[in-house]
Amino acid sequence: MPWEIDDALIMMNKIKQSSYFLQKGYNIYLDTALNLSSAIIDWKTSSLPKEYFIKKYNILDNLIKLNVIHKPFIYDGDEIYGALDLYKDAISENMDGYINICPDVDFSEHLLYYIFEAASNIEDKYYLITPEIFKSWDSSWDILVNSKFMDVPYNKCIDVDMADIRNQCLDLNSTFIEKINTFKYAGWFDFYSKGFYEELVPVLPEWKGYAPWDLYSINVCNIAKNNNVNVNQYILRNQVIWFSDTGCLKNDKEYGGDGKLKLLYKEFLTVKLGRQEQRSDIDNNLAFYINKWIEYAKSKNIL
Repeated sequence: MPWEIDDALIMMNKIKQSSYFLQKGYNIYLDTALNLSSAIIDWKTSSLPKEYFIKKYNILDNLIKLNVIHKPFIYDGDEIYGALDLYKDAISENMDGYINICPDVDFSEHLLYYIFEAASNIEDKYYLITPEIFKSWDSSWDILVNSKFMDVPYNKCIDVDMADIRNQCLDLNSTFIEKINTFKYAGWFDFYSKGFYEELVPVLPEWKGYAPWDLYSINVCNIAKNNNVNVNQYILRNQVIWFSDTGCLKNDKEYGGDGKLKLLYKEFLTVKLGRQEQRSDIDNNLAFYINKWIEYAKSKNIL
């Protein structure tokens, strides 16, 4: 989104740094999209023009293109557009796996190396790899939390600055993967095997914009697992990610949500359609879509 452009520039710099640690033979194909949808933003009444964000987005392309194979895209139409559309557009027979990255997530420059090395040693057809996180909002996330941060109160999860978290991670033990018996992830910086992303839980063709694909796919994974489908989640222990707009950048008026950096842009933009409104169809019809997946899985001999 336009208000995530600075986060995206910071993230691209981290990916560029990360690329130097990869073994030879790995190729990173990076699909990004600048979302200027007029269905989401009223540009006629916004103080910042589209051209401002387009120029910043071009800096992003120039920053990253020498280290990865970057496919930039600017959506400037009047229909709803979002992450779900990019997920579908990124599918390619040339890919060995997929990573969805939120622009406002901070990560170690070694994370990609460890993800790629872990993926090269997992033989499952359907699997995902998830880094650890800082203490989160409630106990349902504890399975992903690094042990160093387990004693942090839930209501303090966005009070700590990302730089402080990164500093506390300097003395973590060696990275290793652990298979867990449940599924919990949010698409912040997860690696999905080709079979998982393309065959087991593909984004439905009719889905547009932004919606909880993670919630849908977690439900699907549980159903598949209960029906003896070999699908697994692995946690990359001692590689911690968390949001960059916490601590000094957190939202002072509302706990959680967009941090100060995003809110600054939103002061000059007229947002017509928020995230909750975009995701309402899937939220209200989750059971329908899961039943639809069951029929799909039977037709593909997955179940």
